[in-house]
Amino acid sequence: MKVLVVSDYRGTISVRPEAEMFIGVAKHGVHVDIVTYPDTAYEQAFRAAGMEVFPTHPMSKFDRKETLSLRQILIDGGYHVMHLYNSRAMIHGLKAAKGLPVKVILYRGYAGHVHWYDPLAYMKYLHPRVDAIICITKEIQQSIQRQFWFRADPTVLITKGHDPAWYANVKMANLEPYGIPEGAFTVISVANNRPFKDMPTLLRAAIRVSDNKPVYWLLVGSGMDTSENLKIIGDSSARDKIIFAGFQPDPLPMMAACQVIANTSLGGEGLNKTLIEGMSLGLAPVVTDIAGNRELVPSSEQGEIVPPGSVDQVAEAVLRYAKDRGYLDHKARTARGYIRKALHIDVSVKQTMALYRKLVGWTD
Repeated sequence: MKVLVVSDYRGTISVRPEAEMFIGVAKHGVHVDIVTYPDTAYEQAFRAAGMEVFPTHPMSKFDRKETLSLRQILIDGGYHVMHLYNSRAMIHGLKAAKGLPVKVILYRGYAGHVHWYDPLAYMKYLHPRVDAIICITKEIQQSIQRQFWFRADPTVLITKGHDPAWYANVKMANLEPYGIPEGAFTVISVANNRPFKDMPTLLRAAIRVSDNKPVYWLLVGSGMDTSENLKIIGDSSARDKIIFAGFQPDPLPMMAACQVIANTSLGGEGLNKTLIEGMSLGLAPVVTDIAGNRELVPSSEQGEIVPPGSVDQVAEAVLRYAKDRGYLDHKARTARGYIRKALHIDVSVKQTMALYRKLVGWTD
């Protein structure tokens, strides 16, 4: 069985689940090769796993030479399966596969924005050449399934798994340079400031909690200190307990130094990577009751679940954690255990191997 993956592995932390999943597949006897951008951070690990790395990822969406280059790799390698993980890869890969026996698998990491009436959708997810679409949550799968009323449903649910061992040696950051005293109770949110992240609700909850309580809030991500957000904080007595830390290339040490991870999104979440990381590190979650978050915190046993946009309930959830360390520790343990059991990378490897068998008829 030969598999060709076309994806972007220039990062390390952000691409880790995907990259490590294919390394795991390779360890199960599948020959996996990678098409990616030059100087990928994972090149050494890929090669150590016996993979060939082609530093020729498409740089544009429409370039005949790039399509032909990818097609030649497919022909020379005699691949049985091709995984395409981003828009450029999909457009070129589907063209390159024309007339070849290779099975084509696409990836979908968020819900919406694919519609049967959109002509552009037929260049990717609704292309007749697609054999399978991997969706990482039930909501994503359902949103894609609704577009296939005219043909067989190619979707399959495969989680993007993590490994608790990745977080075993993360050292806690010193948060004192950010104005957070040693040992202070701290809530962290890691996200770029987008409207669907609903940071105003989180900030208003922070003010409600920290006006009179020694609870600190660490906001990590780009664009947090906007005029709108600063206006919400205003002259509140909690102002010094709300810290905008900006973008951090590796937020894990910061997360490890906190007790709670919060996500107040209104929607638009897939499998939120920072929630998985925080829960794996032993943080108790506070999440809104939306699709995506429900996949990570399916019940109140794993954490605090609040309605979207509810300032009061976000504040009350954090206060329950801050007032009762036993309660906090229990939720943190069950959250970590759920990630370990339900979203372990070994599950992703097994699910992917099962998909190969189904598409290609491959047996061990």
